[in-house]
Amino acid sequence: MGMADTRVNADWTLFVCVVTHVFVHVYSIMYTALLPVFISEFQLSLFESGLLASIPLLVSVTFSFPYALFADKINAKKSIALCLVMSGVSGLALTFAEDFVSLVFPLTLIQLSSVIYHPLALTIVSELMPTQRRSRALGIHGAGGTAGVAIGPITLGLVMGSYGWQAAYLIWIIPILLSTLFLLKLPDPSLLKSESTEKVDSTLQNTTSTAKNRSQSYFLLLLAITIQGLGAQCIGTYMTTYLVSSRGLKEDVSSLLYGLNSAVGIIGALGGGYLASYSGNKRWMTIANAVGMIVYFGIWQGPMWILVATYLVGGYFGASTMGPSTSLAAEFSHRNRRGLAYTIFMLPFSIIGAIAPIIAAGMIELYGIQTLFPFAISLTFISIIILGLLPKEKTESYRKR
Repeated sequence: MGMADTRVNADWTLFVCVVTHVFVHVYSIMYTALLPVFISEFQLSLFESGLLASIPLLVSVTFSFPYALFADKINAKKSIALCLVMSGVSGLALTFAEDFVSLVFPLTLIQLSSVIYHPLALTIVSELMPTQRRSRALGIHGAGGTAGVAIGPITLGLVMGSYGWQAAYLIWIIPILLSTLFLLKLPDPSLLKSESTEKVDSTLQNTTSTAKNRSQSYFLLLLAITIQGLGAQCIGTYMTTYLVSSRGLKEDVSSLLYGLNSAVGIIGALGGGYLASYSGNKRWMTIANAVGMIVYFGIWQGPMWILVATYLVGGYFGASTMGPSTSLAAEFSHRNRRGLAYTIFMLPFSIIGAIAPIIAAGMIELYGIQTLFPFAISLTFISIIILGLLPKEKTESYRKR
């Protein structure tokens, strides 16, 4: 295969991964925006609403351990298609929900589709470029997922008032299922590897390894992401509840704002991958987390206009860490076990997603919803300290990207 053909296949593969990433995430956080509605319509307690968010993620964590063992061996095209079908059918099932059980089952399948998808797609995208360009490619891929995350709540905010929340799920079922057609011409990812890519990738990985053991660096990266993510997830789960109960916004307006936060994140994912390619992945993640602390304070203490402004800024910087973090995960892992590495990398998101709603619900009941913000600020500061323990990056290599 010539260089031109390889580049065309790489571009098409990245495009397919971005499109499928959009549609696998359309339903991802729509239910979070709907928590106030579910509490009212299905007469859920605050604890049950926390379980509604936690159970799908607990099941996903349990599934992730055996899945990690064969993530590098399964057929990526068929598995990604299965993810999309699972998500679309589950969205349809949600519209017929009548109680807690009929809500939690399809929500669990939606979460499982995401767990299966990410290690496969991230492995494919990480093979498209050598290390010097990986942050940009993964940033573009992350922007697709962020777009999908944004679409759900925005659709909800636009149609819920007139047609009910079920319409927001029904609208996207056919597009999600049709997106599987893009996979028909997806080339074999292994054909995208060139000798020059492997050579550059290997050289830079060995340089990183001389600073610190890769496995230790990988563990520190996971620890930093997990601690920061716990605070972010606590706030994210009950953000619309906070906007409705403490700030007096209507449910459809709060849902729309919630979706706009993710929409801004599309630009953040693209910009973060680009900026990290110049400043270095570790440095950009530190900057983004520092801005996140300011954002939490603005939402917590600021007047409404400050809240809206900082919340949207937070959408940008929160999403901007996708490319750098997934690039570091590839850098600190063995190339032949990257599917395993990315499966483990996604575990913290499922774990904190499972425990954060329960922790947040307990804190709200004991101390009030405002307590979530200083809690998240403290955890983000700890995460910044841990990021500082990662090995130094050679910024001159980043500036050549």
